[in-house]
Amino acid sequence: MNDSITQTRRIKRITESVISLPTLPTVVSKMLELVDNPKTSAASLARLISTDQTLTARILKLANSAYYGFPREIYTVDTAIVVLGFNTVKDMGLSLTVLDVFKGGAGADSFDVSKLWEHSIGCGIGAKMLARRFRSPLVGEAFVAGLLHDIGKVILNHYLAGEFHEIIGMVRNDGRTLDEAEEVVLGTSHAEIGGWLADKWRLPKIIAESIRYHHAPWEAQTAPLLVAVVAISNYLCHCAGIGNSGRKNPVSPDDRVWDIFSGNNIEISADALEPLETDLLLEYDQAETLLSFIHED
Repeated sequence: MNDSITQTRRIKRITESVISLPTLPTVVSKMLELVDNPKTSAASLARLISTDQTLTARILKLANSAYYGFPREIYTVDTAIVVLGFNTVKDMGLSLTVLDVFKGGAGADSFDVSKLWEHSIGCGIGAKMLARRFRSPLVGEAFVAGLLHDIGKVILNHYLAGEFHEIIGMVRNDGRTLDEAEEVVLGTSHAEIGGWLADKWRLPKIIAESIRYHHAPWEAQTAPLLVAVVAISNYLCHCAGIGNSGRKNPVSPDDRVWDIFSGNNIEISADALEPLETDLLLEYDQAETLLSFIHED
């Protein structure tokens, strides 16, 4: 069969799979809208979140975890919003919901998706750590951008398990990189597939770009610095052995990533990565509560 016809059919199947993906739950969609509205009050956001008892309980559990380190117990969503801020609570809700939407399912038997989520949480933690260190105004967005950067792999594992099994097999047995294997099997990448989901869910543009361009931050149009932060965090997670993203070996950051930092007057280079890796591991150790949500029934 003609290669171009085969490729077209594969892309069509992938597109149809993405179209059939679940939609973002109504509460979270409305939450994103409310937080983007400058007229929204803490009380109105708390009322919306409180309509979902499970989400409320989990946000409070996370707000009281060691990762956020608030000295007194937070009993209500209203208090969580006042203490932690709109964006942090929004990020909690979005993160927990995405974990729920893609929980369960058989997936590829050659891949442990819980290890992918561990890697993704680590990347979120690292991106937030770096954004804070660089005094970026996008600290909250950095966590979600890091957490969701590999959502395309989660989609592959759940909805195209046969193809994903083939990709993982090529990486393990044929010496191909993950990117090469995806191109052979799919004709596209997990980053592009994840970007399609972000578009479908109408996620903020900077989050969608972080998903789509985390291997090529210089292509981002809205916030290339945020995407570069995610790229470095992703690399640190691979070097530190946090979870498993399906890659056999870390891919060193492209020189163009360092150019983005220098263009924003941020002093960072490959020489600084080893101490940052240690700092990431220390912060990751505080994320026990967040990690526990991966294994909830």
